[in-house]
Amino acid sequence: MPRILAVIVTYQPDAKLLARLVDALGDQVSGGIVVNNGSVLPLADDYFQRSNFTVKHLQSNTGVATALNEGFRWAQAQDAEFVITFDQDSEPAPDMVAQLVLAHQNLVASGQKVGAVGPQQVDRRTGRHAPFLAPISNHRRRLTPEAGQTVEVDHLITSGCLVPLHVWREVGPFLDELFIDYVDVEWSLRMRHLGWHLFGVGGATLTHSIGDDVAQWCGRQFPWHSPLRHYFIFRNGTYLQKLPHVSLGWKVFDAIQLAKKLVIFTLVGCPRSAHLRAMLRGIGDGWRGRLGAFTRPAEVARRERN
Repeated sequence: MPRILAVIVTYQPDAKLLARLVDALGDQVSGGIVVNNGSVLPLADDYFQRSNFTVKHLQSNTGVATALNEGFRWAQAQDAEFVITFDQDSEPAPDMVAQLVLAHQNLVASGQKVGAVGPQQVDRRTGRHAPFLAPISNHRRRLTPEAGQTVEVDHLITSGCLVPLHVWREVGPFLDELFIDYVDVEWSLRMRHLGWHLFGVGGATLTHSIGDDVAQWCGRQFPWHSPLRHYFIFRNGTYLQKLPHVSLGWKVFDAIQLAKKLVIFTLVGCPRSAHLRAMLRGIGDGWRGRLGAFTRPAEVARRERN
């Protein structure tokens, strides 16, 4: 088994879910790091140390991208061959990491330039298997691989993503200024722009909470977020429209998806005005390149006057 280190990013985590994640990793990895984003951990540091995890406490909430980069730099200093990343509320199946490693080895042996491999996501609340998306040109094609099958995908979400460390070094760090949302998407698209391929692995499963909640509209279920998260989704999605390594076909596709979300989230949101204001402000800030952590409107105005 290669030397695989896990990076877990936390922010105000649930103690039981975090403990289940660390326990589930068990013998699946060589060790890892918990990068705590400026909050109080509900478990003592020695709990993680017993599982061969170290803890790095950041002084403030620096965002997912910065925390991931901290974890990768730590793993590099520990001579890791692979890094596998996790959100705080995920739980891998007992053989998930082994399945991902086997898939990676088989793909490399077949001549593929593999940037990363990832598991199938299973929503903890609904039990629904989230499909992968084929590389997007101008339409969406959902993929649900059988056990043991690998499929090339457009992007992989952070949680459960297995990355050879040398790929991270070549592609470069995650964009700190995105803070949260689209962080994994942008990095995946940048990776593909440089000639690497990403694959979803059937049979490797990860239980995960997709979105803050689940909403229903016209008989369909979809992930639901707070107005603040909707701000980040629309801000960063708009910002990606400006990046040269994102293809025109992908930009058109995602712009259409954002337009649909704007309508749905406004209709379903409660209160509607809060969600609509957050999304519209996100579009404006994304187009202007005003990124980083969320800043209150009054603070923005004061900063601009100065």
